[in-house]
Amino acid sequence: MAVYTELNHTDVAALLNHYDVGQLQQFSPISAGVENTNYALTTDSASLVLTIFEHHNAQQVQEFVRLARYLTEQQIAVPAPLLDCRGEWLHSHQDKPLILCQRFSGHHVRDLTAAHCEAIGRALAQLHHASQSLQPRTVNPRGYRWWCDAAKHVTEHALLNPAQQTVLQETLHDVARHQPTWTSLPHGWIHADLFHDNVLFCDDDPTQISAILDLYNACEDAWLYDLAIVANDWCCSVEGHWLPGLCEALFAGYQRERRLTDAEQHAWPDMLCAAALRFWLSRLLSADQHSELAQQKDPEEYYRKLVLRRQEAGNTGRI
Repeated sequence: MAVYTELNHTDVAALLNHYDVGQLQQFSPISAGVENTNYALTTDSASLVLTIFEHHNAQQVQEFVRLARYLTEQQIAVPAPLLDCRGEWLHSHQDKPLILCQRFSGHHVRDLTAAHCEAIGRALAQLHHASQSLQPRTVNPRGYRWWCDAAKHVTEHALLNPAQQTVLQETLHDVARHQPTWTSLPHGWIHADLFHDNVLFCDDDPTQISAILDLYNACEDAWLYDLAIVANDWCCSVEGHWLPGLCEALFAGYQRERRLTDAEQHAWPDMLCAAALRFWLSRLLSADQHSELAQQKDPEEYYRKLVLRRQEAGNTGRI
């Protein structure tokens, strides 16, 4: 269960006294999520989510909440903090930042279909469009330089077998070679972590998106990179094999809102490799640190995906 800070009824009721949301009826921990503590709250007039940030400071929270508040103004359904009776949205508990958001109705989908992938493609393009004017943008903290530092760490700590080490070094070489091309692709705000468990679908229409969650990794990068992150999670098995029709539906949905350029389509096989590399490395680091503030995810899943993506890119003559 991803609950690291325990709250009792008195704690929650005291927080709600700052808001005009009615009296607390019940609350319960939310097991989904990886890095933060979340509680579902019900009052006599609202359904809410309370989030405690376990390893972000107040300034960092203000930075990525800036995007959520902006997207909400642009009619993009994302959680944004509610203002309390004094017009403030940032609170704290045990010196940890805390926010209170509307709780969206809907559910997570595990058995994804082409309709789900088409819907998220369309929603992702809308998010890219809607956020274009928000400045300044956050520099990607897990871009190319981070990849190199992470690769150095896993190498020095002997976390890889010889075959994995070879794949890592060859992929880093290819990524370095493609950097000038990628920096010229259309850029803007990206979600950067849009796995399927970060999306709610409507209960009354399971192919319509209710909300996009977890903007805490949002930053500036190539929009195509964001699309590749989605494809590597939504459109294939955990073994990395593409599921029939899903990637095509993702592309179709995205391009209903924003057409990919010729350069983006040419870079697609390599961008899939980059997206797989990023999550392989982050999972390796998380497992090595044995962090109690993160549910562990299997690094091998993204190693398998990276190997397949490299084979596919090689078949196109791109690497």
